[in-house]
Amino acid sequence: MPLAGCVREVIVEKPVPVEVVVEKTIPVPADFLIQRNKSTFQGSLTYGEALQLWSADRANLDILNAQIRAIQGLSSNE
Repeated sequence: MPLAGCVREVIVEKPVPVEVVVEKTIPVPADFLIQRNKSTFQGSLTYGEALQLWSADRANLDILNAQIRAIQGLSSNE
């Protein structure tokens, strides 16, 4: 019983949540920055030339869409 007088009451407050903001930058791959060629249309085209022009435009569009999907994939993994 002699030690009972040494006991003191300690009040512990509930911890307050702290918001931590972490900014993370992901460098853009170099091949995403390559400019694609514009199609060149000069006057009238034959059917074959129109098909080649359409094919070139479609290939560039497919490349750009793939790059956009890759960027979206990078940003959703954060």
